[in-house]
Amino acid sequence: MSYNSQIEKILTSSPPFISDLKPSEWSEQKRIMTSDVSAFPGRFSYDRTPYLREPVDCLSPEHPSRVIAVMKGAQIGFSTGVIENGIGWIIANNPGNILLAARDESLVKKMMDTKIDQMIDSCGIRELIRPNVIRKKNQRTGDTSMSKEFPGGNLSAFSIQKPGRMRQISAKYGFLDDFEAAPVDKDAGDASALFETRFASYFSKMKLFYISTPEVKQTSNIEPIYDRGDARKYHVPCPCCGDMIEWKWNAKTPDNKHAGITWALDGSGRVIDSSVGYTCQSCGDFFDERKKYEMLLAGEWKPTKDPEEEGFYSYHISALYSPPGMYDWTHYAKKFIEACPPNMSVNIDKYKTFLNTVLGETWEAQGEKPTSKGISLNTRDYKVGVVPAQKSIEDGNGSIVMLTCGSDMNGKEDDARLDYEIVAWSESGASYSIEHGSIGTFIPRENTLKVKKDRERWSYHHGAKNSVWPKFQDIINREFITDDGDIMKLTVTGLDTGYFTLLAYDFLNSCSGLVLGLKGKDTDKFRGLNADTPTFKPARERNDLFLVEVNQIKDILSDSMKLRWDDGDGSQPPSFMNFPEPSDGLYNNKNFFHHFESEHRIVDSKAKGTSGMKWVKVKTTAQNHMWDCRVYNIVLKDILTYMLCKESKQKISWGNYCELIK
Repeated sequence: MSYNSQIEKILTSSPPFISDLKPSEWSEQKRIMTSDVSAFPGRFSYDRTPYLREPVDCLSPEHPSRVIAVMKGAQIGFSTGVIENGIGWIIANNPGNILLAARDESLVKKMMDTKIDQMIDSCGIRELIRPNVIRKKNQRTGDTSMSKEFPGGNLSAFSIQKPGRMRQISAKYGFLDDFEAAPVDKDAGDASALFETRFASYFSKMKLFYISTPEVKQTSNIEPIYDRGDARKYHVPCPCCGDMIEWKWNAKTPDNKHAGITWALDGSGRVIDSSVGYTCQSCGDFFDERKKYEMLLAGEWKPTKDPEEEGFYSYHISALYSPPGMYDWTHYAKKFIEACPPNMSVNIDKYKTFLNTVLGETWEAQGEKPTSKGISLNTRDYKVGVVPAQKSIEDGNGSIVMLTCGSDMNGKEDDARLDYEIVAWSESGASYSIEHGSIGTFIPRENTLKVKKDRERWSYHHGAKNSVWPKFQDIINREFITDDGDIMKLTVTGLDTGYFTLLAYDFLNSCSGLVLGLKGKDTDKFRGLNADTPTFKPARERNDLFLVEVNQIKDILSDSMKLRWDDGDGSQPPSFMNFPEPSDGLYNNKNFFHHFESEHRIVDSKAKGTSGMKWVKVKTTAQNHMWDCRVYNIVLKDILTYMLCKESKQKISWGNYCELIK
């Protein structure tokens, strides 16, 4: 029997066409989930994820929606309950051209070959799909990995990152999954402009879904679309007072007490599983997840504002609504503690991931200006030039396992000043500053200052009378006394080679001891707000040269400056910064700590889609040499950890480095 004959038989017999059923009703009647596509095999039911009923029913021609935006947490069922089931309902009940897009081509192809095909087969609508045929020029049509043809329409799949390939498509239905990954139309200033032209022929009848977990606020595609709608939130009844509430991570009761997800920690700072639950923002009472199924089933969507345009519906839902059998509130409490450990600085990358994937909220990149007030209070009772090995143990930080020296080349070729700081690193990762200094007398803006003009000048040239290099070599070879009577030498020294590069390379070629060249990587460029990169990478031109992600390390340094420690309340936080008693003009606010306020982080959001951050001087005259030296000390710690662990074939981690050293 030909394909046309098959279709004629289908259309004239009692059917799969059941036009009086809503998409959610049709899906529950037709779809059977198998174990290869779902952790919950069996007949599909929206009772498990009742918050999906209303969004999928927006597809009904009777529903007034045209554009539907969903900003959500991860893994809460929208792909199955809205996209896959919605496509099945369209094919069987109200056919038309469908555009399906996902983050990349391989992902959308996998979705078509597994999820969509499974849906088609389990719903009994395979007969409606045109068989695969090969036409001239070896082009396949009908049922392929990127398209499905059926009576009254077709399903075309694309990568959302390549909207240009959709130019010949005219669609009535659209499912743009992971819309955050879509490119931006620089002329229109809105990613949606690239897609909505594909639906112009069906303007009054179109059903276009934008679905995504959000990422960075400054570059978000989904949040602006969501804001155009009516911002619906899913409300469930509180089992204590019966009021309909939205589950929030943080909320306030009417008397301004804390509400939302709550938990208790044990003595080691770990979440106590049995303590996790929810404090109602309406009545202040506490409940756990034992009645989560019933609460979800009794929930309803409520709009929170008027839409900017008629027919714009928008939904926001967090992963806190994940159904029983998936991640629970205890899991998310532990993830939050990983990102925001008590009495320690926030792990920005983990916190951003938590906001995006759990709460379904954008992360807003902030400018930042560090203050030295906090670290200037971290002065301890040990002397400049002395390695506080015993004190480190007393502080609970373990042994000192590494001495680093970060150096910064400043001045001119024949009016040099090489600045440096020596830092001791403990097993816990806490640091102890040992000594800082300068070789050379260069003074910036000397002509505008009231200083003596007959000062002795130093040179970066090798063999010159006042060359900085012999004295720097003495520092590298120097022995340092510890507070328990032992002797330590520098483990590694880093020299900034971005300034007077050839002269710096000459020193690397001739010096004794482990000295590495360091060069800032892309220091004048904005670093992507989503970037998650190593702090360094080996350079190709020299084996002893490393390219440093300076902007990333300055983020780390800024976070370390915020750490606080109560002397009588446990060990210091990892990365805590300790400093010796000021003496001989060293480690006082004017000549040392003030450098840590010389730069601030700025965020660029002028060009949508290219936003990023970088660190720049607060003003051009700011002195930042000790700040830079600390940046080099931090990356030296990372580089040496990498080198030793790699050579010993161990996983690269500070803990493994310390074990290898001991």
